[in-house]
Amino acid sequence: MRRPPLTRSTARAIAVALCILAMSGATLSGAAASVAAARQAGGVPVSLAITSVSPDYASPGKPVAVTGTVTNISDSQLGGLSISLRSSGSPFTSRTALRDYANGTGQNDRWLGISTDLKPLAPRATVIWKVTLPGNQLPMRVFGVYPLAAEVDSVLGPLTVSRTFLPFWPGTKSLGDPRRQDVAWIWPLIDQPRQGRCLGLLNNGLAASFGSGGRLAGLLQAGGSYSQSAKLTWAIDPALLANTATMSKAYTVGGVAGCHGPSRPGGPDSLRTEQASQPARAWLAGVKSATAGQQVFVTPYDDADIAALARYNLYYDLDRAFAEGRVLAGQALGRDLTSTASRAAADAYGIAWPADGSANRADLAHLAASDKISTVVLASTTMPPSSQQTFTPSAQTTTPDGTASGMSVLLSDDTITQLLGSASATSGPATRFSVAQGFLAETAMIAAERPGWARSIVVAPPRQWDPPAGLASDLLSETVHAPWLRPVSLAGLAAVKRPAGQVTRQDPPMTVSRARLGQSLVTQVRQLDQQAQVLRSIQAISSPSPVSGLDRAMFAIESCAWRGRGRAGQQALADQISAVLTSEEHKLKIAVTPREQLTGKAGTVPVTLVNRLPYPVRVRLRADPGGGVTVKNQPPTIPVGAGEQVIVKLQVTASGVGSTNLTLSLLTPGGTPIPGASTSMTIQATHYGTLALVIIAAVLGVFMISSGIRTFRRRGQRGRHDARGSDPPGASPGPDDAAPAPPDARPVARAAVAGGTERGDRPEKADTVVSDRIKTRRADPRHVSTGHDLAGREEADGYAWTPGWTDRR
Repeated sequence: MRRPPLTRSTARAIAVALCILAMSGATLSGAAASVAAARQAGGVPVSLAITSVSPDYASPGKPVAVTGTVTNISDSQLGGLSISLRSSGSPFTSRTALRDYANGTGQNDRWLGISTDLKPLAPRATVIWKVTLPGNQLPMRVFGVYPLAAEVDSVLGPLTVSRTFLPFWPGTKSLGDPRRQDVAWIWPLIDQPRQGRCLGLLNNGLAASFGSGGRLAGLLQAGGSYSQSAKLTWAIDPALLANTATMSKAYTVGGVAGCHGPSRPGGPDSLRTEQASQPARAWLAGVKSATAGQQVFVTPYDDADIAALARYNLYYDLDRAFAEGRVLAGQALGRDLTSTASRAAADAYGIAWPADGSANRADLAHLAASDKISTVVLASTTMPPSSQQTFTPSAQTTTPDGTASGMSVLLSDDTITQLLGSASATSGPATRFSVAQGFLAETAMIAAERPGWARSIVVAPPRQWDPPAGLASDLLSETVHAPWLRPVSLAGLAAVKRPAGQVTRQDPPMTVSRARLGQSLVTQVRQLDQQAQVLRSIQAISSPSPVSGLDRAMFAIESCAWRGRGRAGQQALADQISAVLTSEEHKLKIAVTPREQLTGKAGTVPVTLVNRLPYPVRVRLRADPGGGVTVKNQPPTIPVGAGEQVIVKLQVTASGVGSTNLTLSLLTPGGTPIPGASTSMTIQATHYGTLALVIIAAVLGVFMISSGIRTFRRRGQRGRHDARGSDPPGASPGPDDAAPAPPDARPVARAAVAGGTERGDRPEKADTVVSDRIKTRRADPRHVSTGHDLAGREEADGYAWTPGWTDRR
């Protein structure tokens, strides 16, 4: 058959087609060459991630849009790339199969024939892609979890793949529909220790948590939005509320254990003042609002390590951490968390959540007996099923706790806890999606294991959970909207008497190896405990806060927040607290004189009590005398004001003469010695007191006798003088009469006045008598001193001079 001749138009079309084929071949060869070169240079030249699936679970007839990113991580431009979707019509059969598929070890998906081409990628460039799976091409038919993957293809074949999961809900209402699973969330508002002995904060790390994009701000925002619909059970550390309240006003940061540190300005341990934080104040008000009417339980103050304290028999600290934490949290939230007056209060009061979800039998027995805990949340790995199971049992179980009824135990799903903890604040959109979709797949898989059983799930994120922005809200939204889940509270789960899917489990272990307090630190904690109890017991007034500074110091050291952080920070804080407590002990002193001498065998010894503490105290003074000395009526409890001194007088009696050592010490009102508050003195006892009385009595006796003799002598002399004054004129003096006074005008005048005054004689007659005596005195050879001299001496002695007095030898 003869071919028709080619027309001009036909020839032109053939030429164009040949050119297109040639150019296409060149492009394909260039793309293949670039991919091959990139592979040879550094393995897979691209990275792929799925960042969202909408909706997050599939339903019959509804399209599913898959979005993600692809990045050229090579140094060459890449072309000829496309994204295709893979899935399967067979659901996973177990939770283990989910993990295998995510790790790439289980391959049970296939190409769905749906793809989209990408533009050439420049080196280090990232593009967003989107592939939609039509509803009529969904391979799923029954409820379950199915594989879903995105693959980067090139002219040389597949380059890399990103895997996720796609739950499928049939949406039919038949007897074969799966039952809803009860899911209870613990929503943690827990932080690390921020306060020590004083009201100042150790650091200012909380400030960023309350701001926009902060960890605590994000948790509150998500939890507040879904608190009621998701029936959250809030787990709150009372210390976090206290620290937030501190920041709501002007506060100090730094120093040593939150107290005034070295005076070095600008140093790393210097104390500085911060302004009141408005975000902190708003956050605290938001917590109160979000938790109103919702179930709340509080951890021990500063989230004290329950297992560690129980292991080393530090039960006193644990009990105080629970009791004081409940009081403070109740005041901050405006609700009663300390009594069982109502059902809601009892539920909040009776829940405990040990760190890492681990506890042993002794821990549970103490929690039930001393702290009135009726429900404890443990990790599912702590009490695994007694026999191998092909499904996930319900979260409820019981365990012996030393009581007749036993303790209710709720087991948090350990796989989900690890999944939630795999994302951090710095994680990107791909990780955020992976965690959210993984949570949805895990819960759907639990429901699919036994579709006819309405079992229970407890979700417990890490205690200091720091999810990326948006993840917390995504998870709660899935909890509320997933058709196979039904939100309940922890108390609601614990109240179920015979839950479906409950199995026999192993009892908690006898010991727990996760206690993170080393032996040396435990020894130091015990010593600090004793110091804190001593200082606490002498305080005359109670702390204005439910939690005293001494308690804060101990709880901060014993917090489980140190787990995973190493012991360096914990040990440093313990050393700081030790220095502060020791310094406070030394501010109580006894001041005495080294030697006190008694004026006899008994006397009063003054003792000064010095209090340099910033608060008043009540103490006892104990005197321990050596042999031979007793202290009568030792004083009872003595109040000493802040910065004041009090003098106490001790009545001391010695049984003999000599020196005795007296030891003085300060005690608490209960009789415990206060370290460093002791001294000693020497008591010297003598008989000087009795001898002095004898000498004084003798001196008084001699004085009285001599005074009497002088009085009688004067009276006798006055009588003789009066007798002479009546003699006739011209009579001469007798041998015992006194010699006349010398011829001096002043004595003569005094004598005349005296004589006239005492005897009533006229002055003339007195002058006559004196004149006669003057004559006689001049002729007397026994004269020793003049009357003038004697008169001056008598006047100086305070006595009047009597005329006629003669000094004889």
